[in-house]
Amino acid sequence: MFRLDHIGLVTKNIEELAHVFRTLGLNEITESLENPRQKVAASFVNVGGREDIYVEILEPTRNDSPITKFLEKQGGGLHHLCFEVNDIKKTSLELVEKGFKMIVPPEDCEAYDENLKRECNDITKIAFFIVSDRLLIELIEKG
Repeated sequence: MFRLDHIGLVTKNIEELAHVFRTLGLNEITESLENPRQKVAASFVNVGGREDIYVEILEPTRNDSPITKFLEKQGGGLHHLCFEVNDIKKTSLELVEKGFKMIVPPEDCEAYDENLKRECNDITKIAFFIVSDRLLIELIEKG
């Protein structure tokens, strides 16, 4: 089962975009934390109330960050849709069989748990896929 977890937005300055959300009355925003593995800083805005659906605001922390070229070409904006799954390895294989192109195989993402202050037994895992029209899909299996 797929459940929307977050929508990823890329910006050159997290705080500027966070201010926009605060202006809209969305004040449940996490502190910006760096994910050194993906070379990004991220902050999450809860836009789903009790449903815990987020907008993830991403900013590159290095010139070789995976989002740097996107920011240069697009100027920022919608980057990806992230769906929570129960078994990321199994779901990833199924998506590849259905024609999705995996660009980042399942890997640990400690930064997600740290940013949202989640207490968990296992480390959260993520994977990325490109689908038609260059749509980027992220899968997340929460720890």
